Amino acid sequence: MQKNKYKYVSVGAMVAVMLLLGLYMWMTYRSEVRDISEKAGNQLPWAMFYESYHRADIVSKGDTLSLPELRGDLSNDVLSRRYHSEVSLDTLALFVDSLLSVVNLDRNFTILEVDHQGKTLRQSNNQLTTTSLKTRVFSIRRDKSKGLQLALNNPYPTLARRLSPLFLASAIILILFGAILLRLLRYLDEQKLMADLRNDFSYAMVHDMKSPLSSIIMGSRFLHSGKVDDKPEIKEKYFSIIESEAEHLLALVNKLLTISKLENKKLILNKQTVNLEIVVDDIVEKAKAKSEKNIDFIVDLLEKHVVADEQYLTEAISNLIDNAIKYSKDQIEISITSQNSDKYVLLKVRDNGIGISKEDQLIIFDKFGRAAVHEHNRKGGVSGFGLGLNYVDQVMQAHGGKVTVSSEKDKYSEFTLFIPKNV
Repeated sequence: MQKNKYKYVSVGAMVAVMLLLGLYMWMTYRSEVRDISEKAGNQLPWAMFYESYHRADIVSKGDTLSLPELRGDLSNDVLSRRYHSEVSLDTLALFVDSLLSVVNLDRNFTILEVDHQGKTLRQSNNQLTTTSLKTRVFSIRRDKSKGLQLALNNPYPTLARRLSPLFLASAIILILFGAILLRLLRYLDEQKLMADLRNDFSYAMVHDMKSPLSSIIMGSRFLHSGKVDDKPEIKEKYFSIIESEAEHLLALVNKLLTISKLENKKLILNKQTVNLEIVVDDIVEKAKAKSEKNIDFIVDLLEKHVVADEQYLTEAISNLIDNAIKYSKDQIEISITSQNSDKYVLLKVRDNGIGISKEDQLIIFDKFGRAAVHEHNRKGGVSGFGLGLNYVDQVMQAHGGKVTVSSEKDKYSEFTLFIPKNV
């Protein structure tokens, strides 16, 4: 629930930022449009004055027009009333073109003559479009019955030049914010997953530790009861059970401590030449003695010596064999082989067990890997809280090597230890 709240807040913040940024970009766009329209519109009165002056010089034929009569709408009104001369849109366009080039505006334009209702009476060309940017109307009659208007037919290159830095910066901000948001949401998902895995891990760990503790307590109580004081064989059996369960519990604790040291790079390895044949034979004998199932071991060691810490390497191999037995079918066959490569000695442990799915292969070496699939383990599966393969992975990393897995569901699993040759 807490995670969902953070998700909603994060998404809400993203939407708010996008809306504010969009509003800011829209207001900036409208401001630039008004600026271009005003800048272009400011050139039209000058062009009208030049055109009127030029036309007056032609049509007056020596008559002298006063300067006030040549200003703005008065000049066109006087010229129209006195000389029946209307505005020449072509001449006006020449002056507008020159003025627009001076102020660095797009020169694809149309000059419109409109009535008091805005209806177009004449236009300088046929390039006008529905997306043309029109300026305000400048009157050419005293009674405001006619006016001139400038339309920029393609203002967008100018707008693009002005707005591209803003749009680029906004796009970068949105991309960065989106990436941060996605990372945050992924982080929240990872945190929830880790919390779930820790809970499952804690449950499985307590469950696994509870079993040997219960056996120790029950055995101790039974021995303290005195019921088997006169039965030395039974008494010895209970002592053996208590000792075995205590060793099991101690092994679990030691494994946790070792993994903690490995993760914090505090474990010091005592590397030396190890005879794989001796180590593997000892592990095989112990595995046969402990298992209630019949196990067929196939050992083929082409390379018999490696440089490693014997204690931790032995424990790593033992974990792989224990897993092979735990996840086995009725008939168990385990092969242990070794071979040389350029930089490593490859030690392989292969079984004919239930196999590992592709999905589980991605997480089995994680510290909480088994916990992620604990439901399977609880329901008639094997015990354990998923430290074994993580322990193997940590030990191999400490040696400068690695462990890999190859498996097919319901057919086999093969783990390969890459043990570096260098000391």
